[in-house]
Amino acid sequence: MSLSNIPKSTINLVTGLPEAYNSKVIKLALAALQPDTPDLSRSLSKLEADGHLSCEQLLEVLSLYIHLLKEFCNNKEKDFVDTLLEEGFPNNFVSNLPFLNNQTEIIRKYFSASYNTFENVSSIKWRIDISLLNNSIGCSSAPNITLCIKLTNGKLYILHLNKKEFHSLRFNIALILKEIKSRNLINKLLK
Repeated sequence: MSLSNIPKSTINLVTGLPEAYNSKVIKLALAALQPDTPDLSRSLSKLEADGHLSCEQLLEVLSLYIHLLKEFCNNKEKDFVDTLLEEGFPNNFVSNLPFLNNQTEIIRKYFSASYNTFENVSSIKWRIDISLLNNSIGCSSAPNITLCIKLTNGKLYILHLNKKEFHSLRFNIALILKEIKSRNLINKLLK
């Protein structure tokens, strides 16, 4: 779901709710984004018992807020606000969103906690597994790439990728390295 695919009925539903109720749903959405998500069924039942929304509507609003939080963290704040306004969210609703002006805190608390274990990569090894088959079988299997990531704490992660996934990973790493290089160049120019 992108921000342009949000139905107008959902926008009207969310913007028509009391601000205190929206705050509770946002807190629930943030709880759902935590790496070790607790059981949220009791919280959902409490919100449903408040009588503002049916279970289906509550889940629709909750999924919208989760999506908004993810989009907020993946875009610049100004672009995010502009997009919401273009999609039909009222200005007063957008300006009252409690997570605005807290982007780095939300990213640090809710999105980067699950990736902290990869900060200390000890080694990365890879190999290509190719199956050699004879004519009696009549088909050949595609090569598989195996990545082995060893962390300094001793944990070992093994990823098995097909050719397409490997090329996608390689392409995205190249984009990241290009971005890092350009930022380093900009930082040198600014000094």
